[in-house]
Amino acid sequence: MRVSRSVSRVVALVTFCFIAVETGCISKEPEGIAPAKPAKTTVKFDFYHKPLPEIPLPNNLATRFDKSSPTKRRLNASMLAPTELEKRVRRRIDELDGWGVFQPITIPFTGPLDVESILKGHRDADYQLNNDVVYLINVDKKSQKFGEFVALDVGNGNYPVVVEDIQGYWKNDPRGWTLSVMFEETDEDKNKNGRLDEGEDSDADGMLDVPNYLPGKNPAAEDLAGRADALMTFYEKATNTLIVRPMVPLLERTTYAVVVMRRLLDQDGLPVGSPFPYINHEAQTEELAGLKSALSAQGQSVGDVAFAFTFTTQTIQSSWKAVREGLYGHGVQRHIGKDYPAELSGFEVLRDKSFEAFKDITNPYIVYTEDVIDAMSLIATAFLGASEGSTEKEVLLDAYRYIDYQVVTSYVSPQLFERYDENGDYLPLDAQSWPENLTSTPVSVRPETVYVHLVVPRKEVSARGQNKPVPVVLLGHGYTGARFDAAQLGPYIARHGMAVASIDCVSHGISLDQGEVDTASQILGIFGLKPYLDAVTTRGRALDWNNDAKPDSGGDFWTSYLFHTRDVVRQCSLDYMQLARILRSFDGNRTWNFDVNGDGQNELAGDFDADGVVDIGGDAPIYITGGSLGGIMSVVTAAVEPHIKATAPIAGGGGLTDVGNRSLQGGVREAVILRVMGPLFVGTQGPGATEMSLETIIPDVNDDRTVAIGTAAVVKAGDTFVVENLNNGEVGCGVVWKDESDTLRVRASVESDVGDAIQLSFYGGGALVLGSERCELKAGQQPDQTITTFGVDAKFQGILYPRGHKLIALAEGLGLRRANPELRRFLSIGQVVLDAADPAVFAPNLALDPIEYAVGHNGQPEKTGAHALVITTVGDMNVPAGTGVSIGRAAGLIEYKAVDERYGTPANQKLIDTGMVEAVHTLKRYMDPGGEGVHIDVDNFSEGTDPWGTDIPRLDPPLRLGADGVDPLGGKSAAIFPYPRPSGQHGFDFPGAMRDKGVQACLEKCAASGDVAGDGCTCSEQEFFDIGSFVMNVIGQFFRSEGKELSFDLCHSRDDCGDVPPAPAPREIGM
Repeated sequence: MRVSRSVSRVVALVTFCFIAVETGCISKEPEGIAPAKPAKTTVKFDFYHKPLPEIPLPNNLATRFDKSSPTKRRLNASMLAPTELEKRVRRRIDELDGWGVFQPITIPFTGPLDVESILKGHRDADYQLNNDVVYLINVDKKSQKFGEFVALDVGNGNYPVVVEDIQGYWKNDPRGWTLSVMFEETDEDKNKNGRLDEGEDSDADGMLDVPNYLPGKNPAAEDLAGRADALMTFYEKATNTLIVRPMVPLLERTTYAVVVMRRLLDQDGLPVGSPFPYINHEAQTEELAGLKSALSAQGQSVGDVAFAFTFTTQTIQSSWKAVREGLYGHGVQRHIGKDYPAELSGFEVLRDKSFEAFKDITNPYIVYTEDVIDAMSLIATAFLGASEGSTEKEVLLDAYRYIDYQVVTSYVSPQLFERYDENGDYLPLDAQSWPENLTSTPVSVRPETVYVHLVVPRKEVSARGQNKPVPVVLLGHGYTGARFDAAQLGPYIARHGMAVASIDCVSHGISLDQGEVDTASQILGIFGLKPYLDAVTTRGRALDWNNDAKPDSGGDFWTSYLFHTRDVVRQCSLDYMQLARILRSFDGNRTWNFDVNGDGQNELAGDFDADGVVDIGGDAPIYITGGSLGGIMSVVTAAVEPHIKATAPIAGGGGLTDVGNRSLQGGVREAVILRVMGPLFVGTQGPGATEMSLETIIPDVNDDRTVAIGTAAVVKAGDTFVVENLNNGEVGCGVVWKDESDTLRVRASVESDVGDAIQLSFYGGGALVLGSERCELKAGQQPDQTITTFGVDAKFQGILYPRGHKLIALAEGLGLRRANPELRRFLSIGQVVLDAADPAVFAPNLALDPIEYAVGHNGQPEKTGAHALVITTVGDMNVPAGTGVSIGRAAGLIEYKAVDERYGTPANQKLIDTGMVEAVHTLKRYMDPGGEGVHIDVDNFSEGTDPWGTDIPRLDPPLRLGADGVDPLGGKSAAIFPYPRPSGQHGFDFPGAMRDKGVQACLEKCAASGDVAGDGCTCSEQEFFDIGSFVMNVIGQFFRSEGKELSFDLCHSRDDCGDVPPAPAPREIGM
């Protein structure tokens, strides 16, 4: 049942009056900081707007007083919502003690704005403040940065919205040609009369859609670059909303003022103004007390202010203080450390003692390289794509000879969210999240076993040769990946004398189908290593979410369940934190509770091969790296864990909603965007067909599923399609249209919970009230046909819905349209929730602003501090490259104010100008000789020796940020941009693979010139830049030097820098 508008008004009014009472604004003579000047167009304050009040956000007027909150505030979210899905989110939002530190700031107005006045104030490459139309100022007198102006992106290009796979948001999308999921590009005003007329509303949203383009811009549909340049991300025409973003994250628990200046003009060229008698709401006068002095310090006057409002940010870093200090037995969460000691819990058998070669071994828990290298040769070909005779395979096997042994061990890690209800069923995902009051209330903790794949280098090439423990590199895997990455990438780290330890992040684990298991079992069985296979494949954390008896690795990790997504990231960092604590406990004195070699004596903790010497841990450095999700975890974990000396995140991203709304990553769109847009109901009728096929498209964990519903007859273009949720009264609608192939198409969605009864109806012609945004039907309209049951047998997630079964929503969703303000609003609020796990938010804590812990290892105070090598691959759209730039900028590695003398503009602006931030090669900012879109190589590490040579543009001089400087910790930190291929790539190829590509391209070119065998080109003798070898050796040197050395010499590609010793000689099998 729909909530009436009167109820909505009562709720909004109660909220408003509560704010007024709480702030004391009921005094006899409330005042603001200055009187407002009259204005035709004002900042909009509509508390009655549905589904949410339309006011500037974030805003302390939308909070409530709570004395138990560290900020004395909680966000005040209405509990009225049509679905349990939305109610759960609202309940959790209501618990947040402040707004986001990296969220968009949105300011709606009562009328259209003069866009040119915005551009005039906000197109400085170095973000000068002299003529801005909006400011963001720290007005918290308790803050050390009181009075600081925070630079804002106002459509400057730091946060692009253009997607690469334009048509990738499911079939029959009426906005399937738009460049983004957030902003409109369709001009529905066919007769140019400025009004919505019958037949113009092509997406049935009740609005006269116009392209959200800059004034005077009208690019052709095929001009993708022109459309991208015209698209405004800072102003939404449909709602007259100004949208700005902080260039770097704000401080936690701090009050900020957003100040709109009278330099901002409306469409008539007049200054905008305040909706109140004063330039602020009187409830915020006290918070704005320092505004006059802050403005004056920048040469600005309060008399030039149109309107100002305040917001307070939420607790973020302080939650980590409580949790980590608790892990070390201190503070409100001290029970965590007491209940979860720093110790391993077990070892997995890796070698079959019944196998002839292993019959005499004493330690079955380790597998030496000589035991596994022949098996890995076969595994590399069968599973890793390294073909026989390739350089890639040769390099891998050579690197394996630097490994002494591998171990699979485990520990119990404290989990701060529950998985199951009292009946043993999964809790809703948003309920599977950390509580908000971590700084004041002891958290309930449950145990979970976390398995570790450990790779240890030979003594001959590491500190173990001097009886010292070696450094450990924590290796994070990618989304849906697993800890087996240690066996793939560990050899390249072992070459530099370091061990690798990899865990499965929350809900992850290796996932093989039965055919793959059989193949791997046959290969490893030949060498007596079936226990190794079991340890790798059956000891993960992945769960079965869709009843197919197969674990879904990462199935619940990146989702639209915002609080759960936030907290699986935080939980994975806590798991790494516990592992670091365990490594530090290997002090050379303590023994563990295991006798790994069966001699009747427990070994020293950390002595895995039982030779009497600790192998890893103790006071040896700890580093962290990883790709994709592993890159994200490498930033967050290094920023909160003091024991980590340096980090090298690869292809990670910050601004998590910026990742979600643009990502090509398999599973992200499905689990995030489809849940927001769906459940989708689509109809398709091909040329000559007499019936329209009806289907529903829904998420299936982190994939999508299209399930047939039935058919509809006698449908024609222009008909109206209505989807009604019979449980909650919500309605979605669409208009049938005919595409260029004479196929009839329609699509609509509706906000639903799983199992809600659904009714599909078709009406002849335009049946909707013109201008209705809620699919209201004209009086007297009767459907031509109505579908309330499945017309065919349907099956989803193991459940059969036979023909004739009541039609229901097979998945829950929010039912939001593409290119609609509601979708943009959801993503904005989403960032509020995700900020507490966002890599960009924590990037300053790497070195610029360390987190200080009162108690840590050995009871001593500790603080964070990690050298950072932020690696963002050019053209990445899985984790969009612009989000990697966001991390670098937040960490202080990419300058956005000071001019880089090499280019006459700041480095950040150069990254925008070259398309590095945008990262969409299909826009064809640059083209190769064949006219294909390519990216520019901004770092030119190959110096033109990669397979593409002169066919691609290269920045001269190359950027190479951080190559010459010294970071705040006295070492090296940098943001680099390797070039994996012209069209862009997520991450980079394994060592040797690019050289193989270069040789193959050479041979093909040679053959095209008439030398079929390629003999005359000596391709195999040519030097080709190898990106995998280059990056892994750069990381190896960076870590090996404890973050003090960073070289981009080409010798890293050739593997001849002279700093890696030769591989040790092989030993006998079965030691």
